[in-house]
Amino acid sequence: MNNERLTRTEKKQQAEAQMRHEDLLDNRLYDALQVMSKPAKWGMNKDGSFTELYPCPVFKDGRVSGVEYRTNKAVELPEELLERLCILEDELEALAPKVKAPKQIKGRPAKFSHEDATKMIELREQGVTYSELAEMFGVSGTTVSNYIRKQNRKQKEATA
Repeated sequence: MNNERLTRTEKKQQAEAQMRHEDLLDNRLYDALQVMSKPAKWGMNKDGSFTELYPCPVFKDGRVSGVEYRTNKAVELPEELLERLCILEDELEALAPKVKAPKQIKGRPAKFSHEDATKMIELREQGVTYSELAEMFGVSGTTVSNYIRKQNRKQKEATA
């Protein structure tokens, strides 16, 4: 039998060994993330001022052996764990559904917010002139007139 060709059993054993190794790395990475998710503590500097201290995992032989509190959140992962983290992030990115861009609304954006429009119509009903409304909202009198007419038309269509 050729040494370069593996039997099905050998391939299966290699795949299982690879999966066990990945599981081991995942567990070690999980332990590191658990340490990093602990709450920060307050400590005192040499000059007597208080500073926030962040939990960082301490590694020994690629395993988390303890927690050390530092003034920054930077964590130096062992190379093997860093590679596994990158692989997992790539896999998650590939699995995540692509976010579709929101549909573009056709036409021009509205000049007035809903609150402005309601206020404008109420003031007009109270007898404020188009010119006065135009000055209040920073547009022309014609714009105010057209807008109120359109709103009245929409209201009539909705009630009909």
